[in-house]
Amino acid sequence: MRDMQDERGHILQARSLDGDCRLLKIAAPRIAEQAKPGNFVMVRVSPSLDPILRRPFGILQSEPPHIWLYFQVRGRGTRLLGSLRPGDSLDILGPLGNTFPELAGKKTLLIAGGRGIVPLFHYAKAYAAQRQLFLLYGARSAAELHLLEEIKAMPFEKTVIFSEDGSIGKKGLLTAGLEKLITEQRPQATLSCGPEAMLSRLASMLDPGKTENYASLEALMGCGFGVCHSCVVLVADGSYRKVCDEGPVFPLQEIQWPN
Repeated sequence: MRDMQDERGHILQARSLDGDCRLLKIAAPRIAEQAKPGNFVMVRVSPSLDPILRRPFGILQSEPPHIWLYFQVRGRGTRLLGSLRPGDSLDILGPLGNTFPELAGKKTLLIAGGRGIVPLFHYAKAYAAQRQLFLLYGARSAAELHLLEEIKAMPFEKTVIFSEDGSIGKKGLLTAGLEKLITEQRPQATLSCGPEAMLSRLASMLDPGKTENYASLEALMGCGFGVCHSCVVLVADGSYRKVCDEGPVFPLQEIQWPN
């Protein structure tokens, strides 16, 4: 975990997207200066103490003095955050958690399912101009792939899009395209983020002897820095790891995925 800042952020832009998603551009210079791909923030979504707990959000992009948050309105906390407008301010704690390894000199495949694009977008913004990066990105429909225009502007070696309903790209789950992409491009490492079922499937498909594999996990969190132990995940040796400060990035095959 990097040096944690408790900062008053100021919303500069607030975009409403399809599927009840939001994109916020926030001035938070101290957090933006330190944030790296994989880090997240804990946000107090109301000026009052109701709700009392902050909410965790991955950092989509960091260009000092700004950070961007991308999220879907799912409950009361995200509804409150999604109601904020330019000129509003909010209390942000971060950057928190560990980061993706830089993997300098390695051909790297990014695998994003739905909103799992967040930390991988951050990684691509930081390294696409310096690394050989490939992207495998999927969601249920075209309407859920909000960041395609921004992604097209990045210098990926190759981008493959999947939608479950066939409304854009190839039809089906993105895992259907994994073996072909690995055979063709021969990446040396993979970075992934998305639904648990997708990550579990990747863990069984990817050979750790051939690729170095990492995943960014999501979890319910109370504090965000390792005190409350509400975000633990079971790992292969039978012990538990805290997603907030020992993660959110873990070696993919280190996690004990459900069968």
